[in-house]
Amino acid sequence: MKNLYLLRHAQSEGNKLGLFQGSLDLPLSDEGKKQAIQAVEKLKEYHFEVIYTSPQKRALETATIIADRLGLPLKRDERLREISYGILEGKKHSEVREWEIYQKWLENPLKNPLENAENLFDAQRRFLEFLKELSEERILIVTHGGIVRVALCTVAGIPLNFIWKFSVGNCSLTKLEIKELEPLTGKVKFVNYPLVEKAD
Repeated sequence: MKNLYLLRHAQSEGNKLGLFQGSLDLPLSDEGKKQAIQAVEKLKEYHFEVIYTSPQKRALETATIIADRLGLPLKRDERLREISYGILEGKKHSEVREWEIYQKWLENPLKNPLENAENLFDAQRRFLEFLKELSEERILIVTHGGIVRVALCTVAGIPLNFIWKFSVGNCSLTKLEIKELEPLTGKVKFVNYPLVEKAD
């Protein structure tokens, strides 16, 4: 049995500006650094063995703050990087809200993929590859909203076209319980549990 706790990174400079980030590598905001420190108090209760993190700055900075304070080993893994959002990256949410291609993508990203965006099945494959190499049993994974949603769909057996039906706030925690890897058998224990007062 593996207990995976997926933490979306704290507020980044991109979140503060309301940007789509994806593969953009933006650091934490000052508020985000405070959020990561605040999250440590609740994370102490879970007695993790290890922290894995995306190497992107916003996740790595969040994970480093937590690992330093909890005295846990920290491992970077490229497969935990955020999904690339193609033509949306660097644009404000408010800019694209009325775009027809954006609305269609939200409704069904498999049927209506965005130009230059990562294929969701590729994101799912890399997450599954990551899972298969885990040896620990109580694991904190610091990653991104897109990857948390991919993980939720994968473990719950929900088609990826429903990926944007989940809310995943900054510094929110999602727990997945994995019983078997082949075939993948597990449960979603909770989703989007806020560890800080202002989780966006």
